[in-house]
Amino acid sequence: MNERIYLLKVQLLDIEPAIWRRFVVPDSITLERLNDVIQIVMGWTDSHLHEFTMGENGTRNIRH
Repeated sequence: MNERIYLLKVQLLDIEPAIWRRFVVPDSITLERLNDVIQIVMGWTDSHLHEFTMGENGTRNIRH
């Protein structure tokens, strides 16, 4: 199976010095599972407000 993978970078806005994480996920990952992965790599406990922006020009937002 030749599943694609994506290298993602999550960076917190308006924070100095920059806080970011880079990680790899498969192209089949669901948004729910991606949320779980982000929680883990950022060291969060699902208690931080965050938002997913998708589509061109950020046309669809999902707040969590």
